[in-house]
Amino acid sequence: MENIVLLCIVLFIILAAFLYGLYQKKQYRKTVIKKIKDSYGMSPSREYSDGEYAHIGGYNRNHKSDFSLDDITWNDLNMDAVFSAVNYSYTSAGEEYLYYLLRNPSLKGESNEELEKNVAYYADHEEERNNILLALHDCGRTGKYSIYDYLNNLSILDDENAVRDVAVDCLYLIAAACFFFNIGVGIAAAFAVLFISLSTYFKKKKHIEPYITCFSYVFRILGSAETIAGSKAGDAFTEERKKLSELRKRFTKFRSFSWLLYESGGGDPLGIVVDYLRMFFHLDIIKFFHMRNEIKRHWDDIDEILTIIGKIDSTMSVLLLRAHITDHCSPVFKGDSYKASDIYHILLSEPVKNDVDFDKGLILTGSNASGKSTLLKTVAVNAVLAQSINTVMASSYEAPAYRIYTSLALQDNIFEGESYYMTEIKSLKRIMDSSKDRSTPILACVDEVLRGTNTVERISASSVILRSLADVRGLILAATHDLELAYMLEDIYDNYHFEEKIEEDDIFFPYKILKGPATTRNAITLLKLVGYDSEIVEKAQAAAKKYEETGSFY
Repeated sequence: MENIVLLCIVLFIILAAFLYGLYQKKQYRKTVIKKIKDSYGMSPSREYSDGEYAHIGGYNRNHKSDFSLDDITWNDLNMDAVFSAVNYSYTSAGEEYLYYLLRNPSLKGESNEELEKNVAYYADHEEERNNILLALHDCGRTGKYSIYDYLNNLSILDDENAVRDVAVDCLYLIAAACFFFNIGVGIAAAFAVLFISLSTYFKKKKHIEPYITCFSYVFRILGSAETIAGSKAGDAFTEERKKLSELRKRFTKFRSFSWLLYESGGGDPLGIVVDYLRMFFHLDIIKFFHMRNEIKRHWDDIDEILTIIGKIDSTMSVLLLRAHITDHCSPVFKGDSYKASDIYHILLSEPVKNDVDFDKGLILTGSNASGKSTLLKTVAVNAVLAQSINTVMASSYEAPAYRIYTSLALQDNIFEGESYYMTEIKSLKRIMDSSKDRSTPILACVDEVLRGTNTVERISASSVILRSLADVRGLILAATHDLELAYMLEDIYDNYHFEEKIEEDDIFFPYKILKGPATTRNAITLLKLVGYDSEIVEKAQAAAKKYEETGSFY
């Protein structure tokens, strides 16, 4: 009778623990769904720790494309910040794939109809959208390193295997056999094997531990793949869900007995017993190398799953971006001109929108801080967004697909001992070299051409360089303070400018682009407005006037 009561108590405890687990899981799901619902239409909440951007390029480093933004262009356009502004991804696979899209704007010159179809479906079906986002949330991120870093680093273990660990288990069998002949010998043999087992276990476990994170993420990816494959989604991601269903079935061996690899982390008696069995018999190490071999055998399958999950997550990121930013449009790829209405920069909190229609290269002039550099970045960044996530910060956008280059925010290269001027002319040279390829239009934005040298040589060399670039296939947009360039090149470049307004000893900028070259300068006026002595201001104005009249300061 007592045994029956004890059995009932044990069964009750097991049932209670099971039901409590179900309750916890349900509460967790409710909490995450609420978080997903509350964040819809909000700005990205993702925070990036130091060095975290390094791993975001993992997918990009392992996949090639027809065209990639080079480092100069990426940094000129502050694309790390742009990435942060559009990144709503829930997974490492998603944000790495999104980074890849931005780093490799498509040259196909066609709207991404598949993306538009999927975004439209999930925008209209909240429950299905939340289920997909929940599956992505459960997958999560890898941490400091890219999953590709972990996968590639598994090759370090190519010369290692579990042979010695299996040999240790065989020694236990030999020790057990000794008991049949002599108990004392058997006990001594058992302790000897136990000593060998523990002394080798912790060293090897520490060696393989960093790679276990890789397996954990693969498990989560497979779990999300299973959920997404079985989700209700109408005709959204039809091929992707079908492929995920097929791919995940190839990892049966990888997943079987995988619990051997992970410590219980709790205080339950069964978990503690299993943890000791791992240490004594190296069960987790043996399982690790079996899983490592499965990873190597299915490398291409893992890559394909990561690509599909990344594609789905980045598509949902575009949906969430559009829910937050209402002033956007989908691009139309046609013609040879860059046309946009109400275009603005995504990183500006209160942007001034402009209408642009550029059918040939332009020289952009204007005073300091009037908006020249911002316009160049606005044009280039929106071209990247159009060709990557099919989304533009404008009310309308029509342009061809471009190869995009910039030379905007250069600095001295102290590590290679290069002056600003050397860095600048090398940057311009790469644009000139790329312009020789006429297969795809080029969009090149240059700020203050050759600012790193004297006035005479700057204007002379700049005019020749810009004239040689005038017949490229595409657009050359150059901002300059040198009004002389506007007049020297007016036969082949359009002239636009920004202006400033000075009222009651204060200066402000409308930030609206205007036809024609600039007619005013403000550098000396700014000296006065910030409090320089009137004598300095007057002398500067006199020197400037003399130079304009005579071409000399002397």
